Amino acid sequence: MIRQGGSPSVARDRERTQSPVTHSAKPDDGAAVRMSQLAAELSHDLRVPLSTIVASMEMLRDELDDCPDPAVGALLDRAANAADRMLRMLDQYMAVSPLVEGQTIVDVDLDKVANQLALDSGPLLELAGATLKVGRLPVVRAKPDEMYSVLQNLLTNAVKFTRSGVRPWISISARQIPYGWRVSVSDNGIGIPAQRRMDVFTLFSRLDPEFDGHGIGLGTVARTVHSLGGRVGVEEAPGGGAEVWFELPASTDA
Repeated sequence: MIRQGGSPSVARDRERTQSPVTHSAKPDDGAAVRMSQLAAELSHDLRVPLSTIVASMEMLRDELDDCPDPAVGALLDRAANAADRMLRMLDQYMAVSPLVEGQTIVDVDLDKVANQLALDSGPLLELAGATLKVGRLPVVRAKPDEMYSVLQNLLTNAVKFTRSGVRPWISISARQIPYGWRVSVSDNGIGIPAQRRMDVFTLFSRLDPEFDGHGIGLGTVARTVHSLGGRVGVEEAPGGGAEVWFELPASTDA
């Protein structure tokens, strides 16, 4: 992962040769109901095997307690943390309402979220031969686990929709807007055709049937961001590819 120093840019993005086509997705009530039903089913079906994985990791840690290689412990910690996070996410997605009772919107440092995501996604990026560049990210009003899910979905899509023969390159950046921040995940992949940019945030909308997936990732992103009072959109990235963005209110201390 490449880190960029400095503060998040307050200036406008550099001028592009063509005006970008953007879309702020609208919530889809029918899709939200379907997503809630799907979330409940997935949570029920995945909780038992995931709990088994957590227990197995704890047993493996005990067995390897005296292992002299620190890399082994680091891998176990990474796997255990990821499993714990998945359990928390399953609990959240069980709720029908996007605003889950008992979950508080707080100041979330996206720098920390992105750092953890980059660490967890190391094997995925290595397998794809992808380079991830992360600029300085802001603090926003949100929920930590949901922000991890949003960035994870956007990163996973960027790694998935690559161009044949082109080494994947992904960038996570942010810029200030009047009421908060716009966070963008850009890539050099196949991009999203202009005629599809109006519906890619609809649940079960698949960009290309040749790629694996069920059309859930961007629908989840839109549902989460809308529940926090934000917006989502997509446009063409400089040099091709896609730039998927979301906007959220700034920290109360910003």
